Amino acid sequence: KVLIACVGGFLGAGKTTALVRAARELMRRGLRVGVITNDQGDALVDTEVMRGFGLPTEEITGGCFCCKFDELVRHAQRLLGQVQPDVILAEAVGSCTDLSATVYQPLRRYYADQFDLAPLSILVEPSRLRAFAGGDAEFPQSVAYLFQKQLAEADLVILNKQDTVTNAERDELNQMLLVLLDGVPLHSMSAATGQGIAEWVDALLGTRGAGGRVLEIDYDTYAQAEAALGWLNATVDVIAINDFSPKAFAARLISEMQSRCVLMSAAIAHLKVLLVTKDGCDRIALTNNVDAPRWSGAAELAFTSEASLVINARVQTHPEELARQIEESIAAITGEFKIKASVQHLESFSPPPPQPRFRFPETVR
Repeated sequence: KVLIACVGGFLGAGKTTALVRAARELMRRGLRVGVITNDQGDALVDTEVMRGFGLPTEEITGGCFCCKFDELVRHAQRLLGQVQPDVILAEAVGSCTDLSATVYQPLRRYYADQFDLAPLSILVEPSRLRAFAGGDAEFPQSVAYLFQKQLAEADLVILNKQDTVTNAERDELNQMLLVLLDGVPLHSMSAATGQGIAEWVDALLGTRGAGGRVLEIDYDTYAQAEAALGWLNATVDVIAINDFSPKAFAARLISEMQSRCVLMSAAIAHLKVLLVTKDGCDRIALTNNVDAPRWSGAAELAFTSEASLVINARVQTHPEELARQIEESIAAITGEFKIKASVQHLESFSPPPPQPRFRFPETVR
């Protein structure tokens, strides 16, 4: 049977980088890997990143795994037919919770002949943990509720981005998590450097009894949490008469977007830009209003006259305002660089209330 490993965690927790690292580790061990990405909208940075690394990747858009359960099964079966994977890594939407009741239990009840289940892994990043645990998060209480439920249903909680904190800070953060968690196993790692990835993969392959925690979820509060954010996905082509630095352009663009969010007092949950040129690609992202954006790789992209961008923004503001600010940011920076921009696709919205296909009130044995 194929092992499905679902990976969740709040927006910006580093799930995509972690899944790429896990896929590489699994392949190093001689296992075949497939990936399923998931989002509320179209034009996903995560999907393009996975495919850019040569990973067989299916994409589910327009709703989370719980609401698109039949599609999840169909895409998993498609991967079985195409590449016969030993492991399928499934990246959940960053605002999704209740995965144990709505995904793991129905998979065990109806598809136990096809799939085994790896531990439900929930990733958390240091700055987000400090904000929510300390009551300092800029998001509404409903979002804090969602964050806490994500941790509580996990089979394994992973403190990611260990490379961004000192050992003393890591120990402090682990203590915060132990207070929040009720006996959930805890692991620390850095997806960016690869530290701790092998141990995480050991847990994915060697732990059984996944989906052991089914929670009570207030779906009205859950819906309020998702609706608190404006979601934007866009694809943009840029062209210039004279060659320009694509990485300098993308860095300036995301900084402009961040500045506008600060001026609006609009809390950033996740803002990321995938940059693609004829020489390759790289991704720059940030997860709050104060930190500097970070590149995911060290790719040195040569000066060019053409580039493409995929922009994903999750910000606490109205979708229409988010779209306006992103469009104005693009116009300002392309003018600054003397570049012509062509928006190929742009959608901005708030997710509708979640409506799971199945929801089991207790674990299936």
